[in-house]
Amino acid sequence: MEGSGGAYRMTEQKSLLNEFIEEFHIQCYRGVMMRDYTSLRIGGEAPCLLVPDDAMGLKSLVDILRVEDRGYLIIGGGTNMLIKDGGVDEVVISLKNFGTHQIVRDDGDDVVYFAQAGVSLQAVVRETINKGLTGMEGLIGIPGTVGGALFGNAGAYGYQIMDVVEKVTILREGVLRIFNREELYYGYRTGGFLEGDVVLGVHLLLRKGDSEEIKKAAQGYLREKKKTQPLGEPSAGCVFKNPEGVSAGRLIEESGLKGMRVGDIEVSRVHANFFINKGRGSSQDFIRLMDMVREKVLSDHGVVLEPEIRIYGKD
Repeated sequence: MEGSGGAYRMTEQKSLLNEFIEEFHIQCYRGVMMRDYTSLRIGGEAPCLLVPDDAMGLKSLVDILRVEDRGYLIIGGGTNMLIKDGGVDEVVISLKNFGTHQIVRDDGDDVVYFAQAGVSLQAVVRETINKGLTGMEGLIGIPGTVGGALFGNAGAYGYQIMDVVEKVTILREGVLRIFNREELYYGYRTGGFLEGDVVLGVHLLLRKGDSEEIKKAAQGYLREKKKTQPLGEPSAGCVFKNPEGVSAGRLIEESGLKGMRVGDIEVSRVHANFFINKGRGSSQDFIRLMDMVREKVLSDHGVVLEPEIRIYGKD
């Protein structure tokens, strides 16, 4: 996960951040191009990318950044996000080292499965399916990390990840806190976290089931997803949230916008709520296409589409 600029060093005045990086050997890379860290393959330069090893290292980094009044951006798998071509001024923190996932408690019919935020969601989905645990199979094929899935309450086929959460560990305003699911006001495409919260890990409450039936269901979901979503192409996932009672993709398709293109960004011909980077697409192209799609859907259907992806950076 190295950036093209190599190891980051402050050449002028020492800062608390640089002293911490050097003393605790935090991986730090300068001049990274964010297009190399996002599923959409778009994004300008970030001043540096930090890779802490554990929760206490992350907490210390965030504490120092707060003291120095420096912004930061947390990334996992780089999905569901658009980084503008002008890059970001914030320090980027990667959770790639937060990769532990395992069963931590077996209560007979119920099993508690722990996963850190940096784990691939699909690694957890497949592992739980293979262990004959039900509750995650509907999430098969969804890209990104566990942390991102929790923040956006990822879901499909009647499943959503927050439905199987027992408790979540987060960093909020510099304090490590644990919340039970009932304490979070989660809903459609939101885990109920506050802006600035950093999800560190989760305990999932899953049930034992028939392993073959669980695998069969998951395989069916994945076949359907492969037919209806452009899984192999560079995208950020669904661009817009589904309005109440209707599919955003269907509205876009009914407006005749499949295949619509601005520069190298194209409305997918497979699923209209996915925008594909067909080569060297820019953030300006992506945002312009978003605006055009929203305007047409509003004109045709009287529905305002709200973005599901998060947009960061400067023009």
